[in-house]
Amino acid sequence: MLVAGYGKLVKMIITLNQQQQVFNIYNRTAEKVHAAAGRDERIQYCSPEHFHRFTNVFLALPPEGCITFLRKFAHLFHPNTVFFHTATSLHANKLKETAPYHHIIPAKFAGHANQAVRDKSGGTFVVPDNVKKERTTLESWLGDAFNVEVGTEDMVKKANQIAVEETMKLAVQLEERLEKAGVSKPIQKAVFAQIPAGVLHAHLEGTHGAFARQVLEQMEHRKGDKENENR
Repeated sequence: MLVAGYGKLVKMIITLNQQQQVFNIYNRTAEKVHAAAGRDERIQYCSPEHFHRFTNVFLALPPEGCITFLRKFAHLFHPNTVFFHTATSLHANKLKETAPYHHIIPAKFAGHANQAVRDKSGGTFVVPDNVKKERTTLESWLGDAFNVEVGTEDMVKKANQIAVEETMKLAVQLEERLEKAGVSKPIQKAVFAQIPAGVLHAHLEGTHGAFARQVLEQMEHRKGDKENENR
């Protein structure tokens, strides 16, 4: 697998995937990869003259970077090379127009790369349901820290957008309530650093404490009352 790009997504994979012995990485700024190789001997810089050796490419670039990369380098790869395309806001069909003789497989990350590293929790990549062979290839390369699920590009984009929007609303509302309650900045920072993430993890795991369970029950009662009123 050739990795094109060296941003947050790739750094997350390298940090959490300790099974992979070598990461062959191309980046427009080669110095960043060389510097990373000094810290992790598994990282190796791959220059364009070696691209022909790879039949699978993990394309971890922003939308314009993906298009530029394929326009510049697609001819260096064998026909039907598989490109796992990760840019959430760029549809695979659009990228296919740039490289019609290669396989463009959307592999979108449902989650937050930096948080996955903090939690050491890996995460989930989403691929279409008609790419069984490519899904197996991606699963093998990513290792046990990650899941590869079936879904659509639009599903991941919408899920990520909704999660960011609702979390930002929560953050702003929480900050406003803490300010009104006269909570000092150091305590606000301590609360922000642990409680939101802790409550969300507990919600996923079904391990809420007594107060959180009480709040959840009150919310469910209010929701039920509202539904009854609307009938």
